Amino acid sequence: MRRILAFVGLLGLFSCETEITDFKTENLSDAVVVYGEMSNLAGPYTVRINYTSGYSPFDPTQFQGQSIPGADVRIVDESGAAISLKEIQKGMYQTPATFKGQVGKKYQLKIMTPDGLAIASTWQELTKPVDLKSFESTYSNAEKVEEMHFNVRASVQDSRGQNDYYLVKRQDFIQFLTTCPTPPAPPAPVPICYNKCWQAVQNTQPILADDAFLNGREIALSLASVPYDDFTEWFVQLEVYHIDQSTHQFWKRQEDQRTLGGGIFDKVPAQIIGNLTCLNKPERQVLGYFMVAGKSKQRLFIDRYNGIPAASYQKLVNYVDFKKMRYAESPLWDCRKAAWVPYNVGLTLPVY
Repeated sequence: MRRILAFVGLLGLFSCETEITDFKTENLSDAVVVYGEMSNLAGPYTVRINYTSGYSPFDPTQFQGQSIPGADVRIVDESGAAISLKEIQKGMYQTPATFKGQVGKKYQLKIMTPDGLAIASTWQELTKPVDLKSFESTYSNAEKVEEMHFNVRASVQDSRGQNDYYLVKRQDFIQFLTTCPTPPAPPAPVPICYNKCWQAVQNTQPILADDAFLNGREIALSLASVPYDDFTEWFVQLEVYHIDQSTHQFWKRQEDQRTLGGGIFDKVPAQIIGNLTCLNKPERQVLGYFMVAGKSKQRLFIDRYNGIPAASYQKLVNYVDFKKMRYAESPLWDCRKAAWVPYNVGLTLPVY
């Protein structure tokens, strides 16, 4: 018991003074979870709504519990103009593809569930987007293929005289190759073989940055390297959100809880509350976040074929053959059917 109390006390040291800890509901099975975002870029933007006992804002696949269909979901601005979201699948609502926010305007998400819960986010001003100042990669050689890699570096230029906060989402797009089957004997026609596809490996941890001690200076972003384990093409995409302090605080708490050894589902010290409330039933817990922020995005091509030392290139040739990375044991006419490749997005990169 002493250990448990000490652990709870330790977590309290890491929580912000505004953290809400006096929850009345121990069982969160009837809590509502909402997550969505909007920016200055064209959509569509998606809002997910669930009843749930656990969720992860880092990972959209980790929504657990019953989705909430049939809700009236709208995004309103300070002038009263509203855009309605269409339900594209159960519990998932989407704006028109042409919808985008205007820098300097304030926006709010409003939801009315079929059972009468009126949910709203706090008003948020859409901040001016910030572009990347630098985004580049360099090859780093090594004796072993497993240690060869490309260092990826990026930075933003902070504005002087104000407190700025940034959230960066990284998405890697990796090309993979499959092996075509043996062609049929003549005169049978040879089918077209599609053997170059892409996978979008999921990255659930956002990068957080702020200008504390760096006001007005260039801020480097912490980015993982790209392995030199194949010749195929690789793109790194960064989405930079210029967020407000409350949004930064929400994601910082999530990250603190994760790195402390806990998890999103932990009840100690408390569920982390975002910027949504139930207006007509204040005691009803609403988890998640609706993020409004200026956004920019950029893709970087990692050339894993040209400019590599000859000896290292030959090592990789042997490595690829040894690891059987072309799936020769499972030949396919169409790599889109390679179900064993996780996050297979098909023949082309998603629209940028």
